[in-house]
Amino acid sequence: METYVIIHLLHISFYIGICPNPYIELGTQCVLLIPTAYAWSSARTQCGVTGGDLITLDDCDQYRKVYLYLAETDYKPLGYWVGASDSALEGQWRWTDGSPTAMGLPLWGVTGVGELEPDNPGLENCLELSSLWRYRFSNTFCGNVRRVICETSPL
Repeated sequence: METYVIIHLLHISFYIGICPNPYIELGTQCVLLIPTAYAWSSARTQCGVTGGDLITLDDCDQYRKVYLYLAETDYKPLGYWVGASDSALEGQWRWTDGSPTAMGLPLWGVTGVGELEPDNPGLENCLELSSLWRYRFSNTFCGNVRRVICETSPL
């Protein structure tokens, strides 16, 4: 009986904090990069199929970890969808869980003419990490296709 308890406890501790397959642990989140490009709503569906949702990056330290991972492993001229939009109320950026999205620097990018994102109110309602601006936040058309970053809870 004691041997079983020890093995059982080791089995439980082995799985605490581990991400479910195919997710990887990145900072404080279980993250999955989907290289196929989808529109924002379809990207969210794809995350749901894997047991997650589009990633929430509401912490600068965690954003930095995701940024460094993307910058070191996967620079391509196409951004990634993340889980925020202002579709429900124009100008009110919210994550998929309903929490507010931080505005301004250092998270949001600057347009080619020097204006801080988000721009084009009423038209560009979904949030991407734009590879054009070193994976800073950028609003864009929800129908555009981007690669996908999902997150899920650890096991």
